[in-house]
Amino acid sequence: MIKIKSLFKFELILIVLALTYYLIFANKGLVFLDEGYFLHSAERIFNGQVPYRNFSLQYGPTFFYILAFLFKAFGPSILIGRLFTVFICVLIIAIAFWNLNKLKVSLDVIIISFLSLVSFGYPLINIPNIMWANVLLAFLLVLTYIYWLPQGRYRYIVAIGIFLALSLSFKQNFGVAFIILFNFLLFWGRKESLQQKMKNFLILQEIWISTTLIWVYYFFLRNNIQGLFDFINFSKRFTQTIVFSYPPINFIFKPTGIFKLLPYYLPVLLLFTVLIMWFKRDKDFKIIAFSSTAVIGFFVSIYPQSDLLHSYPFLGMVLISFLLLPIKKKKQFFLRITVAVMVLMGFYLTLFTKSYRYENYYYRYDTYLDLPRTQGIMITKKDSKDIIKVAKFIESETKKDDYIFAYPYSPLFYFILNRPNPSRDALYFLPNWHFYDDETIIAELEQKKVKYVITQGNYILDTDLSRFIQKQKKIFTAGQFEVFKIIYQNKIYSENNGY
Repeated sequence: MIKIKSLFKFELILIVLALTYYLIFANKGLVFLDEGYFLHSAERIFNGQVPYRNFSLQYGPTFFYILAFLFKAFGPSILIGRLFTVFICVLIIAIAFWNLNKLKVSLDVIIISFLSLVSFGYPLINIPNIMWANVLLAFLLVLTYIYWLPQGRYRYIVAIGIFLALSLSFKQNFGVAFIILFNFLLFWGRKESLQQKMKNFLILQEIWISTTLIWVYYFFLRNNIQGLFDFINFSKRFTQTIVFSYPPINFIFKPTGIFKLLPYYLPVLLLFTVLIMWFKRDKDFKIIAFSSTAVIGFFVSIYPQSDLLHSYPFLGMVLISFLLLPIKKKKQFFLRITVAVMVLMGFYLTLFTKSYRYENYYYRYDTYLDLPRTQGIMITKKDSKDIIKVAKFIESETKKDDYIFAYPYSPLFYFILNRPNPSRDALYFLPNWHFYDDETIIAELEQKKVKYVITQGNYILDTDLSRFIQKQKKIFTAGQFEVFKIIYQNKIYSENNGY
């Protein structure tokens, strides 16, 4: 058995290696939709606006307030958001090692676990994204539970309650799922009297509910009940917009079909394994807690959007779960080979497929984007030229406080051009992707006398907002971006012209 001090030093070396690897990708590319949504929303908080009241937000507030605090401390920039994400992802590895050390696994399991986390880690989602925060909380929840199991101390229940409340304040579906799971784990984990189990149950509910009520009261119950209804109704509409799908098993008959199926069906296999473990007489609740958290995290993250991008965050934890299963050596060998294949797949997806699944290849980001808030960020030479052209035009034609409108899915423009958004929404690609209807948004544009609209990609959609933009004067085109000037001589928007 390797000595504890030597093990810690070895794990520290691995963490430094992960940090070095992650930093290679930290300044690569721009994601106008998702990254723009997180940074633009955080900047609105940084500028004094209140979410759910001054602007719409589909998640809990905590992650955005942390980003806003970082902007306050270091100034708003793309790189600050990226480095914050690197910090979270490195912390995930550190907490994972802490979990594994408490489980007293072998050195080879630690090494393979490290590779599992890194291969499906930061570079696959290298932007400020709420998913990594939920993965970190998942590891923290399991670690706290592992500490609670042998001792049953209340302080660990309090810590679990706080982590559950944090999860709920990051992303609602993860919070709800983890609350249900850890209530089961706390109730069945220890052999205690029913009275003690109920006491633990009540303490846990008191902690996460009272903590959650603080921000729910501040943002909603105090003076914004309508905001709460809008928040709930949007979540329902958004879920109904996307039809959940799963890769069919007949993909296995295609040349590379097995590699498309593995990321989706390994968690299914783990799910059945975990269910069997729950019904065994001799239960190892440490392994059950770890594996259950991994598999639930995975399925929550891919519903309703089941594309490969949404499968990445919890795959590392899923792979580690297979390494922890108490099975015979022959089966362990087979599982480790499978995990090794998945590790190679993760690195392949990072290095040889498009970044963030839908953007350009990492190796094509070779030109710095020289704008105040994009210092250090590298994108393609063509995109850099096009964005600089748009930025120079907006800089020359508008003042800092003048509104611009980015359509249909480019809220990053508000952030990098340092211009305010006239709408309470940030995304307009689909009707169910924004809180407010097109009439309201067009009215906001007119009320605030917005002069310029910047579009990215296909802006010709079957919506009133798109038709409104198509009627404006096109100033110029720069690659995938187009700039329109809104004409106000004759009022474009009215009840009678079909909008």
